[in-house]
Amino acid sequence: MNSSKLSYRAEIDGLRAIAVVSVILYHAQFGSLGSIVRFTGGFIGVDIFFVISGYLITRIILSELESKGSFSFLNFYERRARRILPMLFVVIFVSIPYASQKLLPSDFVEYAGSTLASLFFSSNFFFYFSTTEYNAESALLKPFLHTWSLGVEEQFYLVFPILAIVAYKYFRKHFLTILIGLSLLSLQVAEYLEVRNPELNFYLPFSRFWELAVGSMLAYRELYYKPSNEGLASKSLPILGLYLIAYSILFFDGKTPHPSFYTLIPIIGIALIIGFASKDELVGKVLGSKPFVWVGLISYSAYLWHFPIFAFSRMGKEPTNYDKFEWIALTAILSVLSYFVVEKPFRKSDLIRRKSFFVVIGLAAISISSIMIYSMKTDGVWERYTRAQQEFIKSFNQSEYASLEHPLLIKGLHLRSQKSVSNCRMRSPNDPCRFGNEKLIFLGDSHVGHYERAFIDLIKEGFISFNYDQCPFVGENIWFGNVAECSYVNEQRKIMINNFTEPKIIFISADYNQFRSPKRRVDDPISDGRSNRANGEKVDSNEAWNSFSENISWLIAKGHKVVLIRSVPSQKFEGARWLANNANYISKMNFPNVINETLPSSVKSYDDSRFPTIDAASVLVVDPIESLCDLAKDICFDVKRDYGPLYNGPRHLSYLGANLVAIDVRKDLIERGWLSELETSQSPFH
Repeated sequence: MNSSKLSYRAEIDGLRAIAVVSVILYHAQFGSLGSIVRFTGGFIGVDIFFVISGYLITRIILSELESKGSFSFLNFYERRARRILPMLFVVIFVSIPYASQKLLPSDFVEYAGSTLASLFFSSNFFFYFSTTEYNAESALLKPFLHTWSLGVEEQFYLVFPILAIVAYKYFRKHFLTILIGLSLLSLQVAEYLEVRNPELNFYLPFSRFWELAVGSMLAYRELYYKPSNEGLASKSLPILGLYLIAYSILFFDGKTPHPSFYTLIPIIGIALIIGFASKDELVGKVLGSKPFVWVGLISYSAYLWHFPIFAFSRMGKEPTNYDKFEWIALTAILSVLSYFVVEKPFRKSDLIRRKSFFVVIGLAAISISSIMIYSMKTDGVWERYTRAQQEFIKSFNQSEYASLEHPLLIKGLHLRSQKSVSNCRMRSPNDPCRFGNEKLIFLGDSHVGHYERAFIDLIKEGFISFNYDQCPFVGENIWFGNVAECSYVNEQRKIMINNFTEPKIIFISADYNQFRSPKRRVDDPISDGRSNRANGEKVDSNEAWNSFSENISWLIAKGHKVVLIRSVPSQKFEGARWLANNANYISKMNFPNVINETLPSSVKSYDDSRFPTIDAASVLVVDPIESLCDLAKDICFDVKRDYGPLYNGPRHLSYLGANLVAIDVRKDLIERGWLSELETSQSPFH
């Protein structure tokens, strides 16, 4: 073994600098500065960290086994704890007051759960089971989402030392072969799951094992094969490696399958740098220079600080590029301070002895756990608010499209989870919420779901809810997003509607942006839907629009009345986030007008160009902009004066916003004679 190779390698810290900068710029999401500055593939910075971790940990394990013939798990995990836990705990403690100020109770419960998960290095599983899509816009508002990667690394640290020791002691000649075999299996699993269940693939440790194992192979090669850093290959391969990393950061995006065979591009690039870069060639000199090394040294602190700073700062406002530069500057300042005040002292065993270290860490862990458990037990610490504030906030404590429950709490089958639920969202069309005389039908995706409560409160009739996320009422051969079961859902909806013996009033709406990228029906919609399948054969957008129009005509031919609700204007921010910061307005209900950037004239013009023309007395076409905007001034509101926030979630209305639309629609229904005054009731929000 070449022991000299165990010395410090400055270029590794340079690689860390590239990793953390790319991740930070990716999460900042600079808007108007162009796709290059946005670093659309910056998420691969995490993969750089994985390879580096595999490389360094394997060097430690094998060198200790070689020199001592044994391995101390206590020393190994103490070093890992000193490296990881102090900074993690500091960031958690600092985040708590901001979370209590900026998060409504339901979000605070999720924050508490994610914080506990980060303490026990299981964040990756927590966010998978909470159905958090890493690239989703809403994910940017989850303060500890980034700790999923710590979970993957710590799970590697738990398993790999045992695997390495067993392989070293009993299969030493086949150590590298075992690593290669497991890596290939891991890569194949990642490629398979990327098609079948991309969310599980993203968070699953074994889907990432091959990346860490590449680092392990590099360490094994370095320790036992004594590679030479001389020659043309050693001087040119690091340049190729840097190019592959840069290409991935700049040209990968949220649609790139990851981790998958595509991920080989940056991983090979990282491997070429770790394997061949040195202080004697160009890439090694650049990465080993003081600026890169300094950023690399504070990279762990920067990684931990940046996401909570970004997430809390985004809540309740639409940040400008200047705001984002401020976030990055604050991250840099806190990272430098943290490195000197927290990281360096806690890593020195002669300064903070083992016993003292574990006492401090244990007390911190108990304190954080107690706070988070209390927060979850109290459903988000409701006592933070006055009674008046609590009553108002309850309507914003969950997404409006998910808030309707069966009035008699009769349960039905939730199609995806196969659980019996009283909630009306995403129930099997064969087992929907049904109540009363069933005169009103809600048919569409979550964009019809966010109207349900308001319409039912104003129109005193029975109903059936066919609300299913990402499933507009289109042809049975089409689906959207990662909900492959939409084909089945629409098939069953039609069967149910065919069985109606009386005419209904059917409310239809959808997130019409989905119509831009429909996909062809898969062979097994239910199974593929439950596994979050996202890929599929693309269908022309016109096919989705045509089938949507045909389905409406089919309903009319069946004798039903149709209320077709067009596009909701886009909002600047989520009302719940804004409300958490501005609960002081609730007591006097003296909300200000908050104008967003959407022009109602543009929304109407766009809808006119894409919506089918249905000239029928049985169709009422509703433009929500007439209720949510001031058409004379060509402005739309996120918050309406003396009324409140109109949105709750990305592109979804709050009860308040839906109620404004419902009041206007109710008038139109009475004027048309579809309803009588006796069938309706003014039910203002309270």
